Amino acid sequence: MKKFDFARTNPVPVPVEVPGPTHRTTAELKLRKGAGRHYATQYLIAENTPVYLLRVSGLWASVQHGQTFGWLPTQCLERLEAPRQRTQVPVRPVASQAAAMAGGASGAPEVPNEEFVPTHRSTADLNLRKGSGTNYPVLRVLAANLQVRKLEELGTWAKVSTGKDIGWVPSAYLARINVRRPATGIQPMAPTEYTTTVRLNVRKDAGDHFPVMRIMQAGTLVRVNGKLGPWCRIMLEQDAGWVPASQLQLRYLASTTPVTIAETTLYQGASANYRAVAQLGAGQQVEVLASRGQWTKVRAGRLEGWVHSTHLG
Repeated sequence: MKKFDFARTNPVPVPVEVPGPTHRTTAELKLRKGAGRHYATQYLIAENTPVYLLRVSGLWASVQHGQTFGWLPTQCLERLEAPRQRTQVPVRPVASQAAAMAGGASGAPEVPNEEFVPTHRSTADLNLRKGSGTNYPVLRVLAANLQVRKLEELGTWAKVSTGKDIGWVPSAYLARINVRRPATGIQPMAPTEYTTTVRLNVRKDAGDHFPVMRIMQAGTLVRVNGKLGPWCRIMLEQDAGWVPASQLQLRYLASTTPVTIAETTLYQGASANYRAVAQLGAGQQVEVLASRGQWTKVRAGRLEGWVHSTHLG
């Protein structure tokens, strides 16, 4: 006689927030990392333990137990008639973690990008963790097919942004998507000459996930006519390409003394995170001392400091 499988015939839709347990275990079970006995065991779950059923795949059920996501045999789960309300586990916002770093000069606070452009989707329900490893605490559970933006990769882990949260997930459970961002928000510029500081890829649009059009060697002269976030649009023979602004250095002719093309702030270091030294008016002549990425060190009278290179012409 065929056994009636309630969980398979009545799958529970994946929720955005888990309200409480929906099922209990009918035996002592191994919570596995994937849907199969060949996946590694995370730990044992005792009989009659309440869990939340996320979805069913074949003979296996994706569940959440506490702050951990894993898989259990579907036939060993029994639906709870009256699910109990689970106490919400407080999630420490990523922005508050990064705020503590704001005072340092090593980098800006780690907050999600305001212009969220997804690059990948999750292929399964994933734990979004605070760091690149299963030993880090879980910030939240990401549902399958959720679009995210991959920020960086470290070993088998990827740092992603959901638009609201930033955390780490296994890279193997991310699939690339082809989402074309509308060409809006581009800041046009008068054509300005720069040189490349490293060997770099020229991409079809402003993002690492866009196709590479060509490769430029270090020291190549380029003309920039637009910006979008941390990317610069360069002029090609019959087209335009995009390169990271941090890999370009403003080029000046030895006989040319640049002037400020707009009112700009003179900073103590090569970042807006440094203390402001003075405010320079438009049309003020300066002497160029050094360049670092998008920033140029100048001398204006008796003052020395850094200004954004796009404010010089």
